[in-house]
Amino acid sequence: MKCAKNLIVLLLAALAALGQQSAPESASAKTMLAAVSRDEDLLRGGIGPSKWTGRGTIAVEPLARLTAAGEWSSIPCSANNEKNCRKFEREYLSKPHDYTVVGADGKGTTIRSKPTTLSECFDYGGTGTYSGGVIEKSTVAASTPEFFTDSEVVRPLNKDDTLAIRKLLSEFVPKKLDSPNGVRVLSMHLGKQNLYVLQRAFEDMPDGGQRSLVFGIGVVESHRFHLLYWKQNTVDENERVLGTISLKSGPDFLITVVSDPESHSYHVYGIRDGRLSLIYAGGGSSC
Repeated sequence: MKCAKNLIVLLLAALAALGQQSAPESASAKTMLAAVSRDEDLLRGGIGPSKWTGRGTIAVEPLARLTAAGEWSSIPCSANNEKNCRKFEREYLSKPHDYTVVGADGKGTTIRSKPTTLSECFDYGGTGTYSGGVIEKSTVAASTPEFFTDSEVVRPLNKDDTLAIRKLLSEFVPKKLDSPNGVRVLSMHLGKQNLYVLQRAFEDMPDGGQRSLVFGIGVVESHRFHLLYWKQNTVDENERVLGTISLKSGPDFLITVVSDPESHSYHVYGIRDGRLSLIYAGGGSSC
């Protein structure tokens, strides 16, 4: 009799464990996402030359909260809400946090952020260390890596393909572009669509040229370049690729850093109803 009871207890425990393993993640559960980069300038809104961290150290900044289903929400801190910022500083920033890289650059690497204090511009960027992987430039990390699957690298085109795309862009001169020269062309996939990212930031003009600052996303169809997104401020606004992430539930996202001389924030692009859309804009700091 005692053996039978023990067997029942073991069976119940096994069933409970199995249920926990197979239970689906709640679609409303949230993870904290952090922008991480070895280029400190990228996360500080700077417009000068890049300043690189040493191996094993990295710049870290919380950028948004994200559910397993792909719903984005802002960090509860902005220059217009000092009370929430101080609460966020007390309850979150003042503590160390562990994240796992979920972007393609260094996926699986462990990030340990140091406690952070708010600056006078309500900037909550900080520093941290990374281990267990190699991060070349910039990527995205999460407090709950179980939500994510592998994402594709945003790849620069080779010289010949870049020249071919720039030739297609000549039709936008002078309506949108002063010149296609110096425009960096990156290839990526979102929602099974093959897209091209156009980027000309301050770092792409080492000679101090006065060309417009470019960020756009488009597709090539019937030997023409079709713009799907175009940044309007081409005078003093940098927009640069941070990385991509992919959720197990399906959605893929491109995340960028947008900066001007006094502020920086994040943009998130994804495919919604079959079309490229700006899904989220927020985070960062402003003076």
